[in-house]
Amino acid sequence: MRRDLATRGLTEFALKDRSRFLQVFRGVWIEADPSSRVLCPPWADQQWLQQQVRLSALLLLHPNVIGCSLTAAILYGLPLPSRRKDFDTHIISGDRGLRIRRKAVKLHRGSGFDITEFYNLPLVSATDLFFELAPLLSQNGLIALGDAAISRQNSGPLTSLDQLREKADASHYLKARKSVRRALTLIRETVDSPRETRLRLWIIENGFPEPAVHPEVKCSTVSATLRPDLGYPDIKLAIEYEGDHHRTSSYQFGVDIERRQLLEAEGWVVLRVSKRTDMDTFKHILATHLG
Repeated sequence: MRRDLATRGLTEFALKDRSRFLQVFRGVWIEADPSSRVLCPPWADQQWLQQQVRLSALLLLHPNVIGCSLTAAILYGLPLPSRRKDFDTHIISGDRGLRIRRKAVKLHRGSGFDITEFYNLPLVSATDLFFELAPLLSQNGLIALGDAAISRQNSGPLTSLDQLREKADASHYLKARKSVRRALTLIRETVDSPRETRLRLWIIENGFPEPAVHPEVKCSTVSATLRPDLGYPDIKLAIEYEGDHHRTSSYQFGVDIERRQLLEAEGWVVLRVSKRTDMDTFKHILATHLG
């Protein structure tokens, strides 16, 4: 900030040199080629870093604001549908007199929420965030967010299903109540990715029984426990979702082959699904096994 120029041995003229400094907001600059390190999660991408910089800059100007809504979801690493990803920075404050008119900044009003310190950034808690985002997300989008929040995806678990249910039960006024109540019946622990969530929900929506998430398979061949993505233990049917890294990583490809062989050695049938799978055909195949 301008008040820091003297202690840093800089002049006003230096701030005009775009090769050295970039303006984040009026009154706040960042080094164009930063010499400092930023504490961040290992999965952080460019969007995460952008929101980290913008929220940090806003905190210099308004120390009591908190990251919320879509910004908090991005910083927590929670899944959002592409149409809900934006470049605005969402903050919340209980100060009714606070006014912030800055480009791509959305100020929300609220109080009574819990605050979590996440990589040195104040954010609304993941529990409160779930309910804040409920009116903005589709039913399945909310379930995917809930799955991620209570699992080990990225930096999780960030909350628990019990905490979400307790918050819902204690809320006298609940936005998107119907969507929230249904989501809380379908959120599952230990889900590895949003694609696994979508596959599980697709199976349910197409009239099949809900598969178990990561059912345990005792493997006598190597004295290990395998956990396929989804499965029906009673008929020994496993369903694995394969992302692109399963195809492009030679190591992962080898692991997948061994995993499938071990499951088959225990009498399991393994069905594999990717984003290129013809789901109409898969529906018929699944019906054959479950019929």
